[in-house]
Amino acid sequence: MKHWKWLLAGILIGLLLSGLFRLVSLPKNAQSFTLVTITPNLTPEPSPTASLIQVHVTGEVKLPGVYTLPEGAIVQDAIDAAQGPTAKAQEDLLNLAAILSDGQRIYVPSSEETTTVDSGQRNLEANPGSMVNINTASQEELESLPGIGTVRAEAIIAYRTNNGYFLSIDDLLKVDGIGETTFNALKQLITVSP
Repeated sequence: MKHWKWLLAGILIGLLLSGLFRLVSLPKNAQSFTLVTITPNLTPEPSPTASLIQVHVTGEVKLPGVYTLPEGAIVQDAIDAAQGPTAKAQEDLLNLAAILSDGQRIYVPSSEETTTVDSGQRNLEANPGSMVNINTASQEELESLPGIGTVRAEAIIAYRTNNGYFLSIDDLLKVDGIGETTFNALKQLITVSP
């Protein structure tokens, strides 16, 4: 039995010496390494927010006012936001599928509406079907409006050529030679809608 103890002691001393030798024989400038774990980003990407526009809906709608709509909305969306048309509304004069732009004014005319405007020297009787689109009107069409002669018509065309389309009829006040009085005489006769 004694022999077995010596054998076990010899094996243990051999293992101890072997480990000590390996420890001493390691290179002096050994490079250490770092274990890097990559964790996925669990935060979701923010979703893009929809751009909003504001339009002024007036005329024969149940609740006229300024409404905020998503970009790409059409005239029908603006009328729906204003609680829909009244019984007197003449929607067939509007392009209900036209895309709206920020700051645009939508006027829903009445089926019995006619406007008489006195321009001093001439009277113009117009119904809503003959509204002049100041974004697309020719010089002759602009001159048919009260208070707009050759010079002012040319100024309107020059303004929209240099600055782009009018976003609302109120932008007409930015044209040289058009003041509040002229604008008030025109506002029921002009539009920026297609």
